[in-house]
Amino acid sequence: MSSPTPGGPYVGPPPEDTIVKMVDARIQKYGDRPVMRRKVQGRWEDISWNTLGEAFKDIARGLLQMGLGRGDCIAILSENRPEWAFADIGIFAMDGVVVPLYWTLTPAQIRYILKDCAARAIFVSNAEYLDRILKVRSELPDLGPIIVFDPLPPGPTPEGVIQLSDLVGMGREAPREVWESMGRSLASGRGEDLATIIYTSGTTGEPKGVMLTHWNFLSNVRGVLELIHVAETDSCLSFLPLSHVFERIALYLFLYVGGLINYAESIDTVVDNLGEVKPTILVSVPRIYEKVYGRILDRVRQSSFLRRSIFKASLSIGQKVSLRLQEGQPVTGWLTRAHRVADNLVFAKLRTTFGGNVRLMISGGAPLNKHIAEFFHAAGLLILEGYGLTETAPVISANMVESLRFGTVGKVIPEVEVRIAEDGEILARGPNIMKGYFNRPQETAEAIDGEGWFHTGDIGHFDKDGFLVITDRKKSLIVTAGGKNVAPAAIENALSADQFINQAFAYGDGRKYISALIVPDWERLEKYAEEHRIHFAGREDLCRDPAVMDFMRRRVDAALEEFAPFEKVKRFRILPQEFSQEDGEVTPTLKLKRKEITRKYWKELDALYED
Repeated sequence: MSSPTPGGPYVGPPPEDTIVKMVDARIQKYGDRPVMRRKVQGRWEDISWNTLGEAFKDIARGLLQMGLGRGDCIAILSENRPEWAFADIGIFAMDGVVVPLYWTLTPAQIRYILKDCAARAIFVSNAEYLDRILKVRSELPDLGPIIVFDPLPPGPTPEGVIQLSDLVGMGREAPREVWESMGRSLASGRGEDLATIIYTSGTTGEPKGVMLTHWNFLSNVRGVLELIHVAETDSCLSFLPLSHVFERIALYLFLYVGGLINYAESIDTVVDNLGEVKPTILVSVPRIYEKVYGRILDRVRQSSFLRRSIFKASLSIGQKVSLRLQEGQPVTGWLTRAHRVADNLVFAKLRTTFGGNVRLMISGGAPLNKHIAEFFHAAGLLILEGYGLTETAPVISANMVESLRFGTVGKVIPEVEVRIAEDGEILARGPNIMKGYFNRPQETAEAIDGEGWFHTGDIGHFDKDGFLVITDRKKSLIVTAGGKNVAPAAIENALSADQFINQAFAYGDGRKYISALIVPDWERLEKYAEEHRIHFAGREDLCRDPAVMDFMRRRVDAALEEFAPFEKVKRFRILPQEFSQEDGEVTPTLKLKRKEITRKYWKELDALYED
């Protein structure tokens, strides 16, 4: 089955066919207008388009001066900050290839990636990340200069390490031939040139290097903008890792439209920073929305009977308005007046959680629970869920303001085609599809067939109106002993939407029934235990307590009430600790690593099937 709205034929890129050409054109247009903001010593400081231009060109010339050139892989290991973008675009400007690294990676993981791509240089943000590189540098014969963003601590500087400020100085003082070389690189760059190698987070094995071109990204930006209106008057808060393709496309999209990018101080300060910069657009993974949703329900539960009643009545009105908007019907009469009252009493305060000015919230990277999307829409906060993969740069489909359906990932973006294979797998084709996996021709051939269709590995279907619905990963589907196909993501998504459940892992391939590992929201569960006089010395006690097990049993059953009998969790185990990146159990976008969790907890899972 093909997409009801297939993209048109690929007609080739416009004059701005590389990211650096696009950025250079915006610099000419906007000049001293702010493009970025960062917080320094308690104050937000503007960075102009002209400053961005000077920075990336100085970096490009500095890299050329150090002997680096066309096609060289140059890595970036840093948290989100302006220098990340400076280095990224600077590498493009000298015809290099950017290899982004998650700041949570261990030295061994970093070594694997840098060795696989034969990285010639690396940017790191601080002394901590520098130390990780120094631990493995002797095993990386291709690695040359290490450029550090922050000032180095006092003492001797390790050989081959250079400060960013010194690299910039080299670029400014570079001889004429270097300036001319960079100018030629800027002019001769083409859309099909390799821009980056992004190593996938590896939920099923060793990470693979996904090769994406400049036009992969730019065609995707243009396609998204056909569906979702973003303008130069918009602003965002950057806090998801720029090493992930989802935040990377958000960076290029805001540069493309001339918007303003605010960099969060850290992931721990996101809520405070939202209140300070008051963005108009929020780009996030579902877990952030889930946590905010849980906190809101907590505050309601702890409030007075009167406040709970007002909230319940307001939410009911908001849901009626949401339903009419989804159906394209006008909101009139008594409902308009009632909604105005509900907004003043409840929803306006709720929206301040995200700064108060957010007009669009975009969700990607993992499935968003339909109930949570409906809740926020009722409160006047629209979450547009989309779908894509690193290999598709990344967007394949997205919901629109004018055409949305919660529980789906929207409609296919322009110039991209989607069809559903006989086994239900989603196949995609278009200008956003990767060049292939770096140095892995066989795996590339397995992923992209002879007709150019990329096999996503996801199972899905189109509904009657052309909205794409994702069921699960093809390799994640559980086939029970009774031959029933079960999508674990749907179960896990429903469970984690419960305010007392933080994470859930569904299991049961080849087994008689579905079981689960459940990580509670420990703050809430411990408070519940105290309120109900359940005595415990620690979390291990609560994991085994009969009263807690009975309480969680009721939560699990309620969350899965609408599921088929063979999809429901018959037995479960409560875990005292979260699945974490540090322990290799989740990816940087918080998706579960199924093989690793199964391997680590096989005894606990096996015990759930003992009589």
